[in-house]
Amino acid sequence: MKNLVRWSVPGALVLAGHLVWADLSSPIVVDSDMRSSHWATVFTNAVPLTWQWPSESTQAKFEIVGMNCSFETNLTSTVSNMSWQAFASDTPAVEDVYRLTLTFYTNGTQTAEVMTARLAVVKGAFGGTSVDAVANSAAWTKVKENVVVPYDAAWTLSTNAVSSQIIIAKTDGPVQTNSFEDVSGYMGWTVRRSGWGYGAFDLSLTFGGVTNAWTAELVRLMDGTAVSIR
Repeated sequence: MKNLVRWSVPGALVLAGHLVWADLSSPIVVDSDMRSSHWATVFTNAVPLTWQWPSESTQAKFEIVGMNCSFETNLTSTVSNMSWQAFASDTPAVEDVYRLTLTFYTNGTQTAEVMTARLAVVKGAFGGTSVDAVANSAAWTKVKENVVVPYDAAWTLSTNAVSSQIIIAKTDGPVQTNSFEDVSGYMGWTVRRSGWGYGAFDLSLTFGGVTNAWTAELVRLMDGTAVSIR
């Protein structure tokens, strides 16, 4: 994740010294006032980002952290919008979710304000994605790499639910609770190199104040070829 470049003219990107015109997604605002209440889905590999500086700040640190990679750079107050190249090809090789954090400083070290945003990269947003019926595809029950878990938090709008949470519980293993106040869309589940190992996993989606629960079961098999001998 090294192609983070500043805007030059509207609708154009400077990549590797060349001016490239592109049909970009709408600019995504990095703004603490929004409280990052919703995920934003990325529709192009070049993602325009914009923000406003606090009046007392002249320096900031910009961090982008995903499940598979991360990026960090320092900014001055002359920069208030950027284009981030989320992946190199026209379509993503892997899915991911990212947390963007802008930390503004006064006097170089004192934190003045922190702004955040959340972005999701899913293959379905780029077309050409195969659709498998749940009843006829074993792919729905298996997980191999870091995975983006889609879910719907619309219940918080139409019922008395006040929050949502996704619980991942490994059979005879660790349990992870992911709580969200007002986030809907996608959650990143880091499977690789995070201590989960292999086996069966139970996922449940629940909402505070609502008794209903939605569940799913996934299996992560060991890498390699499985052979059954009878």
